[in-house]
Amino acid sequence: MPRIAPYLSVGTINLDRSAPIPLHRQLYRALREKILTNVILPGERLPSSRVLAEELHLGRNTVVNAYNQLIAEGFLDSTVGSGTIVSSDLPEELTGAAASSSDNLDDLSRGPGERDIRISERGIALSDVPFLEETRLKPFTPAYPFIDERFVTVWGSLMSKAWRRMTRNQFGYPSALGYYPLREAIASYLRMARGVKCVSQQVIITDGAQQALNLTAQLLMNPGESVWIEDPSYDGAKAAFRNVPARIVPVPVDSSGMMIDEALKTDPAARMAYISPSNQFPMGVTMDLSRRLQLISWAEENSAWIIEDDYDSEFRYGGPPMMALQGIDRSERVIYVGTFSKVLYPGLRLGYMVAPADLIEPIHAMRAHADRGSPLFEQIVLNDYIREGHFPRHIRRMRKLYSERRTALIGALEKHLGDIMELSDSEAGLHIVTRLPEGVDDVQLSMALRTRGYEVPCLSSYSILKPKIGGLLFGFTALDVSEMDDAVSRIRPVLLDAISRAGAG
Repeated sequence: MPRIAPYLSVGTINLDRSAPIPLHRQLYRALREKILTNVILPGERLPSSRVLAEELHLGRNTVVNAYNQLIAEGFLDSTVGSGTIVSSDLPEELTGAAASSSDNLDDLSRGPGERDIRISERGIALSDVPFLEETRLKPFTPAYPFIDERFVTVWGSLMSKAWRRMTRNQFGYPSALGYYPLREAIASYLRMARGVKCVSQQVIITDGAQQALNLTAQLLMNPGESVWIEDPSYDGAKAAFRNVPARIVPVPVDSSGMMIDEALKTDPAARMAYISPSNQFPMGVTMDLSRRLQLISWAEENSAWIIEDDYDSEFRYGGPPMMALQGIDRSERVIYVGTFSKVLYPGLRLGYMVAPADLIEPIHAMRAHADRGSPLFEQIVLNDYIREGHFPRHIRRMRKLYSERRTALIGALEKHLGDIMELSDSEAGLHIVTRLPEGVDDVQLSMALRTRGYEVPCLSSYSILKPKIGGLLFGFTALDVSEMDDAVSRIRPVLLDAISRAGAG
């Protein structure tokens, strides 16, 4: 006859009745831990569900649910006439290994010795590339839109309406190419606003611009082939190509964009070029027409591809924007990439690519195998937002707001920091680039500002080429005009300290 588990083994279970975790789940965890730590031994019989419920002042179903979960996982056996018994067949690696009730990864038991964890060369390469963590809007956070109340109200209303009219078929897997009405709406917008040459079938919905880069790199490049990348440039692009893995050829950027002559000297036979010609990230410069034509000519002559990342093209503050590079491409060598992350909100995770006709089916297959498409509900809401005219009104409203905040930031930077740093003259985007005096460590300076609650990335982190240029990126969307001067003034002592240290070194 199995021995009943000692009374105190179960009677000292602590349950938090005010916690959001259901009581049956708390009880399950407590019993599981006692089994794993040999407080309750294999072969011991647990009290009946009725008895344990009385002892712990619980409903009987609460205990039954906890027992059933442990039975399903093999920790307990239950037979008629014998009651509920701790399984005698628990794996040796489980018994004696405490199941921590902590939610801290560092508290997990690693077992004896060091595990031989091997990851691929591709994984190692990717782990060296900086990546974006969960973002929270802090003073001076760059590349992050301001979410105003009007947008929240309209978007919420459209979500409610869209949910009520969802059909059963729309709860299935979506098209890997995207919701067709949204593709039509985006194609129409791009033709009018950006001069993109496309039909709706060429528009492919993605989970943001990053997925478009990943898909394109995987589809069109073989391991070891070369890709031109602007330097400095977007870290996500580098990650996409390192994942191939491709050979990254950093190409310097000047006031007219990527220096094509330098790229041709370094690697004229590259397979692809990645550029952000309308608003180069992070420098904010625009590629002039002569270089655009030179780049397209190179792609045509070498059967190479161009990825045009039309980053932040909606937000230009000094005159009309230059039309997309894709619009002057006669040979269909350009893959155009865009996103709604900077115009609406990053958590939407919807972007798009405009692919040459011959690439649509290969991209379709690759996307279907990767994740079967983007969530349909958000696509439906976004389509309604565009078709009802909210999208262009939102862009105009945000452009006006950002222009005012940008002007306030430039004024504050010139007033408080103009004697110790140089400001860029970019007229587009959501941030201002500043350059620091030679010798100042922008990495350490950025970290020092972060400890004070400011998110001001360092310019050098976006570069591969050396010597790296030291600087800071100041976003202007998070702060109201009335807050800008005070926020910038608080940064001056930190910069002066960094300059003093550089001089002492």
